[in-house]
Amino acid sequence: MRVKTLLVFVAVVLLTAAPMAFGQNLVTNGSFETGDFTGWTVTGLEEVVTGPFSVYSGAQDGSWYSVWGNIGGDGTITQSFADSAGQQYTFSFWLAAVGDDPSDFSASWDGTQLYSQSDPNTGGNYQLFSFTVTGTGNDTITFSGRDDPAWIALDNVSVEASSGSGTVPEPSSFLLMGTGALGLAGFLRRKLLG
Repeated sequence: MRVKTLLVFVAVVLLTAAPMAFGQNLVTNGSFETGDFTGWTVTGLEEVVTGPFSVYSGAQDGSWYSVWGNIGGDGTITQSFADSAGQQYTFSFWLAAVGDDPSDFSASWDGTQLYSQSDPNTGGNYQLFSFTVTGTGNDTITFSGRDDPAWIALDNVSVEASSGSGTVPEPSSFLLMGTGALGLAGFLRRKLLG
């Protein structure tokens, strides 16, 4: 009976820990699927919309996305979150723009600008921008932008642990741990029944 309990316990631990360890987005509401800016600090004329808007057919993924139409100066959205100091992360977002003049858009990690473009132009289609960054334990991402004559679209903002960076276990590590646990359970069963 104890061996079965041990096996069930190991299985539950492995099944619950694996999804949390892989691909966890540290950004709250990065796809704006709450229909608002929950989790973000906002200044300016940014909106969260669904469906077709201006020249955009809709969200890059899901239903909701953010559009930027500030006039005469940049608006911003900012979010801070806890992470692991020294851990490598992939900071990414999807941007759509049509090169309106004047317009600009930038993305920063802890005040360091990683992307900055005047009159950005993706042809109105979403384009993925991705950067490798290092966590400090508590980090902040900031987007800043304006589009005087029209709108810029932003969707699917994420910060996820980079694969192979050492802190997040790989799937093979969980397989090895599970195999070891099953071997231990088999050994204990033989010893108790033997």
